[in-house]
Amino acid sequence: MFAHPTGLLDGAAQVGDPIAVLPVLFHLLWWRELHVELSLPLHIDAIVAAVSA
Repeated sequence: MFAHPTGLLDGAAQVGDPIAVLPVLFHLLWWRELHVELSLPLHIDAIVAAVSA
């Protein structure tokens, strides 16, 4: 889903119910499978992208 940079909530909504999907996205951020710019506060419009292999 995040092959192209996408807003956090927009990407979650494209996958399914954001309430169910957001914990998975946060898990992927924690494990560095997804990337977000952390010099800014994390918010629903934060741009998220997949980490290149």
